[in-house]
Amino acid sequence: MTGVDVAHLPPIAGTSDESVRRAIDTRKIVVCVEDCLDPVAGSAAAALVSVLARTFPHIDVRGDVAVGANPWGVSMLSEVLAVIERARPAATADADHEYVIAVGASIGAADLWLGGGDWTALVGRGPQPVQRCRTALGLHAGAAFAAAEAVKTALGPLGMLVVPMADLLSWNLIDYHLTPAPPVAAIPERLAIDLVLFGAGSVGSTIAGILACISGLCGNAVVVDPDIFDATRNPPRYPASTGNEVGSKAAWVAQLLAGAGLSSEHHAGQAGDWVRRQEHPGVAAIVVSSVDTLDGRLQVADAVARTTLTLGVGGMALHLQRSHHDDELACPFCEYVSAAPALTQTAARAAAVGLTIERVGDLELNHGLLTDGDIHAAVAAGRLDPARAADLVGRRLEDLLRRAYAEASVPTVGGGETRVGAPYVSLMAGVLAAAELVKSAMGIPLVDRRVDIDLTGVPLGVVSRPPRDVSGRCTCSSGLRRRWAARLYG
Repeated sequence: MTGVDVAHLPPIAGTSDESVRRAIDTRKIVVCVEDCLDPVAGSAAAALVSVLARTFPHIDVRGDVAVGANPWGVSMLSEVLAVIERARPAATADADHEYVIAVGASIGAADLWLGGGDWTALVGRGPQPVQRCRTALGLHAGAAFAAAEAVKTALGPLGMLVVPMADLLSWNLIDYHLTPAPPVAAIPERLAIDLVLFGAGSVGSTIAGILACISGLCGNAVVVDPDIFDATRNPPRYPASTGNEVGSKAAWVAQLLAGAGLSSEHHAGQAGDWVRRQEHPGVAAIVVSSVDTLDGRLQVADAVARTTLTLGVGGMALHLQRSHHDDELACPFCEYVSAAPALTQTAARAAAVGLTIERVGDLELNHGLLTDGDIHAAVAAGRLDPARAADLVGRRLEDLLRRAYAEASVPTVGGGETRVGAPYVSLMAGVLAAAELVKSAMGIPLVDRRVDIDLTGVPLGVVSRPPRDVSGRCTCSSGLRRRWAARLYG
């Protein structure tokens, strides 16, 4: 079999929600694994199955291997589908063709092969070797790329804008270049990590899920998030979820990290609440932030951490940025200084969603959540499809404004669009953060300073160094803050 070059296929005339659903539901994804995979690589194969099974209802796993440490509590690859059954979509049609992803070079026939090791991801149209692994981080990254290719091949012909990969993608997590990883020290058996995790949503939980696949971790972790797990909306986008989680997201993610060997605690509140409760200013641990509100990002910046890793996701694009307290490069909030909606924009936002200006102002200023009345008003104003209304109750104004988060978008007739969950975006974000934490534990230089990836295409193989905001409006311009940082860290 050969891969389909979707960039050269014309969109199907009259693309609709139904045709998008059919493109996903009539395709059986087959994951073939070679029987010589070690258990660490088996965990990455399990991650591949986990993300694919949250998008495609028809999955077949051929071959079975032992799975090492993992967040789903399985011991064999064949157990994954049953364990995550509640997180999977229901099929609306029978599958009529297969797309085969092979893990390992000994599989003779496939559409795509996944290989690599601790730091290198290999995805190709021909067989790719799987190296013996200590962490399999590169293999996890390759799993995200392979899942993205499966979705691109299914939805590209319907008009989703994609850039298919060439015959071989080789990319590494050391310098993020399009080459195998440069030589580095061997990964030790014990890895000490000191972590504060702001955000336990799809990205934060996936970071914990990837760390849960790495044996020999020690150290401390704090997880901060105010949200409660939603058993209907969350599992399809949370690769580490089984669909059975309830209660505080922070507590669940802290439990994953405790299972990985870290001494963990959780705080069910905002980042700013946790910062104010600390006895002393500053955070010596590495802060990893995946919060998705402007206020939350500002609160993370106010933690005045020695090092902050910020992850952001929008649609199929994501980034990881490292910030320090003591240089002239961007802080965690610099790029958002001009992003907050001014009160003069409230009228435009109200018109866009069909709510009153007063109600939109209240939601923005008080960080309120959408009610039944809000959703009914949006439907009555013709701003919202009634079929998609129910799952917006209790969500934020940004969600009503159709902000895409880890979703593929396919244009449909009439100027609309259909969104398809893309949990492999969260998987890639989790891998990036976990790789930086392992590098830190090993004393390897971290990313300098930002890597951007758009999973509708392929990685560019470059990093960037965003400068600090010089308008004087960002919190990092505060003389008091800078003096405190210098006093704390030298």
